[in-house]
Amino acid sequence: MRKGTPAQEEYRKQMKAKAGTLLCPFDDCENHTQTGPDNIIFIRKYGKGATQNLFKCMKCKRTFSERRGTALFGCGLPEDKISEITRCLGEGNSIRGTARIVRVSKSTVCSIVKRLGSHAEKVTECHMQNYHMEECQLDELWGLVFKKKRI
Repeated sequence: MRKGTPAQEEYRKQMKAKAGTLLCPFDDCENHTQTGPDNIIFIRKYGKGATQNLFKCMKCKRTFSERRGTALFGCGLPEDKISEITRCLGEGNSIRGTARIVRVSKSTVCSIVKRLGSHAEKVTECHMQNYHMEECQLDELWGLVFKKKRI
């Protein structure tokens, strides 16, 4: 086994502990619903982001990213940039204004908006089935959606 710096060794120890809490994301795997200290192992870090870690299921021998199934999966932008873009848009800034503030291109902001929006739609479809509502007020939300509609 390769030895790294003390910081790298500490990170490996943290990821080994985290791996014990993860499930295999593949439906056809026997470990799909089981956690355990030896079911999933940490392989390596593959980017600068805190959640860009690669894990391996010991039962089906397939690897997966910690970001799998999230809006960040496949996105090369660091988490702090995405968070900053989201906060700016949430505060009512325009797409162009957000791009200037965060120092990214306008197309990057549009891409993040589409990515987050489609992920939110999937989560809503999955979790908001047969939801009984007594009362709902959408006037402020409609103003925000209406203004942000043109991308």
